[in-house]
Amino acid sequence: MLKTHYYAAARIDRYLLGEQETGALRLHRRRHAHYVKHSAAKRGEVLESTEPVRAGIRPEDLVP
Repeated sequence: MLKTHYYAAARIDRYLLGEQETGALRLHRRRHAHYVKHSAAKRGEVLESTEPVRAGIRPEDLVP
């Protein structure tokens, strides 16, 4: 989890994690010096985000 420490130090507000084995997506949002899960989606679902832009992402479009 060292990578997320560097992300937080660089003040990266969000990061998206795609899991190859399950095809799930998890969007994490920075809270102070660490990250919390903001939203998630499994195959067949849509990950919705409204900030900083409105987006809907289907896991199967990103993770083969």
